[in-house]
Amino acid sequence: MIPQRFRESNRVMRKPAEMTEEECFDIHAFVGGGQVITCWRPTPEELVKLNLGEPVWLTVIGQTMPPVAIVVDSPFEHSNPDPVFS
Repeated sequence: MIPQRFRESNRVMRKPAEMTEEECFDIHAFVGGGQVITCWRPTPEELVKLNLGEPVWLTVIGQTMPPVAIVVDSPFEHSNPDPVFS
């Protein structure tokens, strides 16, 4: 997946200094309302796999799993004016 800049982003989340560029990278995000939202676009190869029904995997670094949501509709669209996923 390729991280995307998006109009509503209001912060750049910086990679930890101890991690390499291969392990982690900076990403644009919206931070507000008790959440962090990022935007990702599949590569052409990933899109083929998605269209074949392959699963999407989510990795969270740490020992616990915070609440997360993976969606295809923008949380900033007019049909969903409050991007809070609670």
